[in-house]
Amino acid sequence: MSKKDKKVKKPKEKDGSESDQQQQADSEFPTDWDVDSYRREYESEEHWLLRKRFMEMHKNKFPEDKVVCLAQVFTNMEFMGCKYPAETMAMVAELSREVAKEFRAGRANRLKRTFVAASDAAEARAKGRKSAQQSNDVPTTTQYGQKRKHFEMGGAANVNQPTKKAANVDLFSGLTYNNFIVYLNGGRNCLQLSAQRSNVPYVEREVRAQNNTKKIEICLDNKVVASACEDNIKTSKTAAFNKALDILQKQCYSIKLNPSRKTIKIEKSNNKVSGEVIKSQVDAASEDKKLDDNNKGFRMMKMMGWSGGGLGSKSQGREDPVGYLFKNNRAGLGNEDCKFDKKYFQQMLRNYVESDDIRELQFEPTFTKDERALLHEIAKNINLRSSSYGQGEQRRLIVTKKTITDVQILQEVLINKNSRFMDRYLVQVPLSKSELYPDHTEPLTL
Repeated sequence: MSKKDKKVKKPKEKDGSESDQQQQADSEFPTDWDVDSYRREYESEEHWLLRKRFMEMHKNKFPEDKVVCLAQVFTNMEFMGCKYPAETMAMVAELSREVAKEFRAGRANRLKRTFVAASDAAEARAKGRKSAQQSNDVPTTTQYGQKRKHFEMGGAANVNQPTKKAANVDLFSGLTYNNFIVYLNGGRNCLQLSAQRSNVPYVEREVRAQNNTKKIEICLDNKVVASACEDNIKTSKTAAFNKALDILQKQCYSIKLNPSRKTIKIEKSNNKVSGEVIKSQVDAASEDKKLDDNNKGFRMMKMMGWSGGGLGSKSQGREDPVGYLFKNNRAGLGNEDCKFDKKYFQQMLRNYVESDDIRELQFEPTFTKDERALLHEIAKNINLRSSSYGQGEQRRLIVTKKTITDVQILQEVLINKNSRFMDRYLVQVPLSKSELYPDHTEPLTL
């Protein structure tokens, strides 16, 4: 081999080495991130499973932020027909080829089963008999398998229980407001929040009235539920709300958290964590201390013509005092005398998510403000709801599950007689259903 040939080969070897090094450097990124943390509360099961499948398939090929972005682009193209630059669409089409093929095949099979079931049902009705598909194959609501996980501090244990199936009962047949459910929480905003939970349009509007009075109408699903006409907007809104709440509780299902429900209390002492089941203290801790005549600011505003309620031309301001929080120790920022084991609490909350336990986790005031902030962050990342209650040294953190729907609560309480749900929720049935569910006719109050 000549010297000239050797000179030609050396740069090729060098180029190949640099290319390998560059490729290795590009592929060095963490792959242990949690795909499930990217699920959104409002995302449907079908959309999430498709996006999750895409991320799981490619999490080892690209950095985390790029995989999440590409997965969102893919679902936007698949479900909404969104358009992107040609280069981006070509890349996503190539990466999603296998995922999209599986999804479209599954959707085609579901449509086929739906059309077959509809055809069989129509034929059965024509013959004057019940459809076999309707009586045997209709999927029921929540089904509980043989093995159920129960939440424990250190892990989740499997406990065998018999399978339960919800009866095929239409809870909302014959109701004026269909599937609207009154969720008794939120004070004056109760009906608006309930409408959001039930996905029903809610409108509270001002209507012209005679004699300079203010008339307020409350509409649900484009139907006027109640109206009131008083001297000012505030009293009209209050009167209309009270009327609407009374009407809806008679014609719809009502749900309320049981004040004496069981809660898992978690305390920290000397870097040790302990837990026990107690009667809930959340309601007592969350009661707002409203102003009264003993407060100087209250008396001053009274003298200036304030009659209570929110400020503003339409009384739209907040009605309750702004909360405050005392720092209850003299430790400086960054003090690590009492370390917080983040991995331990991450595992604890994951066990809670994977279990079938629906009780609240109540982190006691022994956790510091910074520790509660970390718990808020962990809960958010694994699709749990977290809220703080109480003032000063009585501040507590409550963690609950987001995935329980109001319809599921009704099915578990009224049909399955599920003791876990019956301990946590109180249900009042509409008057037209009182004979079917006589144990749930006691009126509930806001």
